[in-house]
Amino acid sequence: MASALRQGVARALTLAPGLVPLGLLFGAAAVNAGFSVGAAVAISALVFAGGAQFATVGLVTTSAALLSIVGSVFLINARYFLLSAATVDMGRKAGARGWQRVLLALGTVDESYALQAAWTAQERVSPFGLLVVPLALWTLWVGSTVVGALVGSRLPDLAPYGLDYALPGIFVGLLGIFADSRERLFAGLVALALGGAAALAGYGSWAVLVVPPLLAFAWGWKRGR
Repeated sequence: MASALRQGVARALTLAPGLVPLGLLFGAAAVNAGFSVGAAVAISALVFAGGAQFATVGLVTTSAALLSIVGSVFLINARYFLLSAATVDMGRKAGARGWQRVLLALGTVDESYALQAAWTAQERVSPFGLLVVPLALWTLWVGSTVVGALVGSRLPDLAPYGLDYALPGIFVGLLGIFADSRERLFAGLVALALGGAAALAGYGSWAVLVVPPLLAFAWGWKRGR
């Protein structure tokens, strides 16, 4: 168990350079948008989905209707239906019990699934080890949100420092984990190119969170026919 704990935490920390700045930015953005520190931290703790959280803050800032906010969050997070199912299946193969599978599903994010899949491809991983990964990522995310919410209003303008690299940077890093064959590398590069083009066209985070997953789903559906 101790070995699984160390390995799970170590794997989660490999994504800290992207996850922590993103959490800091969210905490600061939420407070500056009018959320209390407690509300900002609660959003990170309960939602645990960076792209959806930033979209929510942006929509609230523009006084968007509740239905628009809910619809946007649903669309951005729709990919988690498939990722959660895959994570639960991963846990089942590892011998996870029912309650452990529930926790694995609830803790599923892009980063946790990528790290878990890469780990299980290398060796047999215990259910505890699989659970450590999302728990460590969640701790990093919530902790950085707390710091960002507390000191965000006192920080200078962060835009010149390029910290907005974090979200696309994380997904580029995930490509490096999954691109273990020519076919996957090709699919990833195509998705990256389309996402980059959409970002340059002004679609921002939507380009990273919506375009590549839709392309990947279409690719998988075509291959499965």
